[in-house]
Amino acid sequence: MKAIGFWALATFGLLAGNSWASSALVPMVLVTTPKHTDEIRVVDGTIAANRPGHHAELMVDAGKQCGAAVEFRFVPWQRALLQVKNGDADGAFSSSYDDERATYGVYPMINGKPDSSRALKGYSYSLYVPRHPAQAWDGRVAAERGSSIIPRLVEQGFSHVEINDTVTMLRMVAGGRVSAAAIITSVADAVLADAPDLAAALTRREPPIEDKFGYVMLSKAFHTRHQGVAECFWSAIRDIKATPLHAERVQSYQAEK
Repeated sequence: MKAIGFWALATFGLLAGNSWASSALVPMVLVTTPKHTDEIRVVDGTIAANRPGHHAELMVDAGKQCGAAVEFRFVPWQRALLQVKNGDADGAFSSSYDDERATYGVYPMINGKPDSSRALKGYSYSLYVPRHPAQAWDGRVAAERGSSIIPRLVEQGFSHVEINDTVTMLRMVAGGRVSAAAIITSVADAVLADAPDLAAALTRREPPIEDKFGYVMLSKAFHTRHQGVAECFWSAIRDIKATPLHAERVQSYQAEK
């Protein structure tokens, strides 16, 4: 059985017996970049059938509480945003808030501002540089295509090159093709933990460039059709994160490192 199918069935099974089971579940297709971390584990382009990551479990559980059948798809980040914008996906994660994304996506809000208590996570971007640079700093920084750190790099006077995946960015730094890479800290650290050659060649600069909150950004079309489900889903993310069960789940993933 394919992994996506497993999770679709798992979600239906979890809903059986609760008040939502008597009505049709709302499909919720969520997209993000493929990665293999404690949060999301992707194997051969699909969510891992076993131990899929604590964020995957969190979102499936939140969907279960709110009558949504969560399905995950994985594409480069720029394409994920385009799929939400074009109505080909119901949401993208983990998306930080910015005004341009808010023209086609919806975030949990409070008093006219993003509600960070209902974010999927807090995270940071860091610069990864050579441990022993062979050439002078030239200001060229690799960043994920479409990522929210790009305006910050421009603001700080860096030139940048947009790349689709983390491993390529880190190898560009190690090979001297760029001076640094600006990457989500937890994602880059997970890659380096599995790539001793890159870990030996690169180091992370402190402090981080920027701290952010990552949300499940839902499409305006989905939010218009299913506003109650959307608001419930965001609130369930907050409430589940506050439980001892979720804390134990996160710790169990971290213990596997």
